[in-house]
Amino acid sequence: MEKIEIIEIDGQNDEAIEMAFYAFYPSPGDVDTIKKMKPYFKDDTSLILYEDDKPVSAIICKPIPQNVRGIIIPMCGLQNVATDPEARRKGYSKKLMHKSFEHMKKKDYVFSTLYPFKESYYEGFGYISFPQVKTAIFSPKQITGLLKEDLPGEVERLSFADGFEIYEKFLKEVQNSLHGMGMKHTTEIIRYKENSKEWVAIAKSENRIVGVMTYRITGFWKEIKVRDFFYSNSLGKFLLLQFLAIHADQVNEIHLINIKPDESPETWINDTFWGEKGKIISREWVPSCMGRIIQVGKMSGMQVGEGEISVKVTDEYCEWNNRTFNFKSNDGILEVTEKEETDCELSIQGLSALIYGCYTLDDFEFKGWGNLSLEHKIKLIKLFPKLKPFLHADF
Repeated sequence: MEKIEIIEIDGQNDEAIEMAFYAFYPSPGDVDTIKKMKPYFKDDTSLILYEDDKPVSAIICKPIPQNVRGIIIPMCGLQNVATDPEARRKGYSKKLMHKSFEHMKKKDYVFSTLYPFKESYYEGFGYISFPQVKTAIFSPKQITGLLKEDLPGEVERLSFADGFEIYEKFLKEVQNSLHGMGMKHTTEIIRYKENSKEWVAIAKSENRIVGVMTYRITGFWKEIKVRDFFYSNSLGKFLLLQFLAIHADQVNEIHLINIKPDESPETWINDTFWGEKGKIISREWVPSCMGRIIQVGKMSGMQVGEGEISVKVTDEYCEWNNRTFNFKSNDGILEVTEKEETDCELSIQGLSALIYGCYTLDDFEFKGWGNLSLEHKIKLIKLFPKLKPFLHADF
């Protein structure tokens, strides 16, 4: 019988990187290039499972503060869940997931997110899927009408290194008002500053920054790939779109890669998505991210609606959540306490879906997340109005 041991290591170590490289990269390949990035990930934690003293499975735990209903709260992103092929089908990833929940509680994380290889697998661990991020593809010729507009502002183009501080500061301002948005720790963000091959376009009006966009050009008469497209008001949005329109005789297509689920780019400018070059698709390179609550009792302080209700929570993997919690709004601020009396019951998936705000409560019964009465549904949606989370951080 194999001897199994799980070791917790600060940062990303070579063993975890090698397993992730085999699982997620072309292989064999240049894993040493990835290993050189380790200093940027010093705030991460590697959980390594050893079988008879040989490393065979790993998970990376990544600190990513996240906005959940108006407050920035500790969140742990799980990355590179990987097992060597010789050790698969032995339940090692499941053992590591158990260990990761213990780690997250010890480090006082309140939420967790991940990008799944299979959504149903991670739903079994309490995670629920977010709405898919969209990519908008269109010809810059379709928006050249903006060039006739005399907008009260201008756009400055900088290298990513030169514009990094402005970029990071603006994103932190956006995060304060954007539900679901997570940002990586500063050490990892600096990696972009030192290695990114992107431009930063900064929209300004009256010496105030109203929009930031990062992008790269793939070649003459090819595409502009826009990774970040953030703005504080409509002027910022149209200043950035006008800047993209200037490239109509240089590139064939614009790709806005990370359009938030609540955005409707087809309403921005008429005719933009007419013809074969215009389309809005789900982001292709990765499935929707997923999230779950790690510590229900640590959610006080969120911005909520009105009312009060007590919920008995069932959580197979975080047993400290298996109790009844009372959720009460005090002038729009959530107060979470333990209580003996129960109004209704929800699985951790159901409660996570309710807090992140992206599900219809009528669906819960069909998903096995809870059987709610109409009265309880009304109370819950009044206390936790629907929202569409946007994680932003990819890992």
